[in-house]
Amino acid sequence: MNNFSISALLTKIKLNESEETIVLKAINSLKGNQESQDSFFDYCLNNKLAPWVYLQLKSKKLFSVLSNKTQNDFKNIYEKVKAQNEARNKEALLFLSEFIKQGIDVVILKGNVFVHTVFNDTGYKKMNDFDILIKKEDWQKAQEVYFKLDYIPLGFGWGGEKQKPAKYSHVGMSFISKNFKCIIGTQWGIKSPTAKFKVDIDEAWKTAKDFDFYGLKVKQLSPEYNILHLVLHMGIYKIGTRDCMDIYNLWDTENINFDELYRILEKSKALEKAYFTFVLSNLVSKSIPQDFINKLKPKKVGFISQRLMSRLNITAKTGDLHTSYNDYFQDIEKSVIYFGIFPLFHKKWKFYIEIIQQICFPKSDISLKLLDKQKYNGFFDKLKSKFKAPALVFALIAQEIGWTFTLLIFVKLFVDLIASLKNYIFKQETYFEYLIKKGINPEDIERVVKNIQ
Repeated sequence: MNNFSISALLTKIKLNESEETIVLKAINSLKGNQESQDSFFDYCLNNKLAPWVYLQLKSKKLFSVLSNKTQNDFKNIYEKVKAQNEARNKEALLFLSEFIKQGIDVVILKGNVFVHTVFNDTGYKKMNDFDILIKKEDWQKAQEVYFKLDYIPLGFGWGGEKQKPAKYSHVGMSFISKNFKCIIGTQWGIKSPTAKFKVDIDEAWKTAKDFDFYGLKVKQLSPEYNILHLVLHMGIYKIGTRDCMDIYNLWDTENINFDELYRILEKSKALEKAYFTFVLSNLVSKSIPQDFINKLKPKKVGFISQRLMSRLNITAKTGDLHTSYNDYFQDIEKSVIYFGIFPLFHKKWKFYIEIIQQICFPKSDISLKLLDKQKYNGFFDKLKSKFKAPALVFALIAQEIGWTFTLLIFVKLFVDLIASLKNYIFKQETYFEYLIKKGINPEDIERVVKNIQ
């Protein structure tokens, strides 16, 4: 049993008798060995599991086995995450109350609902933002609420104009509360309409269930649509224990209708992605019935299936699902955000070059992770990763927004770069100038973006 195996078992809400015994022996084996305890804590911290592992150790009466130092390490991380999440929830009550007054229906998504329905603790994991689903026709009304509360828009639309829902997107621009405690991700779809997946959003609304958020009457997705949402947003490389635990703990605490789930996955063209997600989740938990997983197995081997086989191979060698873990898509996404913020050519150029470098010339450690060769690599593996990395990066982006739009967006980036030359003649207020005029320090916004995990 290594740190991956023990931490994985500790993330499960429901353990069988054999698993409980394994956990008991493993944690007791750490007693009096500070080096091993430090290693275990560092592993949990680096893989963002420390808050939930802390709660599980406490509930299983195993926390006292650890030294005072290790106890304090776990406790400090948990309390920090809990404080951040509760501050976010407090802010969410403000805009959700306004939504209700304006007749805007809201579904609370993912971790911010699982806090109450699955894990029953606001500190179970760090969350970047507060994701909500609204109806497309309510997006402009939602923006009016955000501006009324003096929230700060992130990116386009910051001049105050009301954006209409883009046909090629399922999300609006993010807003940040004026105290920087809450980033709100507002969406009217579950996945980009340009991606290959096709989600019946009307059915998702019809099957949504009532949910009480600190006294506010809002909604949550059905268990089956919650699983679909988690599957569609599971990273191809960003998939580890923390990412899987929402799925298998939701599975263990809700009554999942297998036939209904299969129908939804098939209808959404998500069978291959679900197979990928459930196979890797079962490396952690074994909660999802193998018969159901086998039913999802694709007949044709596509990009996702190739990545699954490669990930299973490296996991078998290292005994750790996190060996190839990375969030490279988000790294590129942040560069694109900064590209859009700056209006002048000489500043846009810097981020344009950065985006090209990220796609065509990833750093060696990223190239090897994309090829699942971070460990056990040789000269030819490193050489191969350099040649194959650009295609893998493009495929990774295409998984999120579709191949056609992936190509179009890079054409648009170049067009926007050239078009920015006109801004030297025709003065355009920059995003940072807008922030300063509003009395906001731009460095605070940059810090918020950089801290997104």
